[in-house]
Amino acid sequence: MNPLTITASHAPGGLVLEAVGDLDHTNAQRLRHAAQEAELPPGGLLVVDLSRLEFCDSSGITALIAVRNRAEAAGGALVLVVVSAALRRLLNLTGLDQVLDVRDAVPLLTDH
Repeated sequence: MNPLTITASHAPGGLVLEAVGDLDHTNAQRLRHAAQEAELPPGGLLVVDLSRLEFCDSSGITALIAVRNRAEAAGGALVLVVVSAALRRLLNLTGLDQVLDVRDAVPLLTDH
């Protein structure tokens, strides 16, 4: 098991959270907490960069949904970027690819 690290970086119009390692039942709450602590500007974009995520279980998926809900409650939006093929398949099988905005690259944070 690889530990999860989450790095936040602010940008005009939004925030990027980079998740590195394993997102699972032992640490999914950390991603939720990072999103709660983030000061997302009204109408801002919360980008979760998953390019270095190595594993995600159902608790991780639940955390991603909670992060999306948090962003929308703040008047913003969530974008998941650089999602692995395995996670994309899981999102597709569960129908969450219709709910979560998944992109191949980090969008410009000044326009979404």
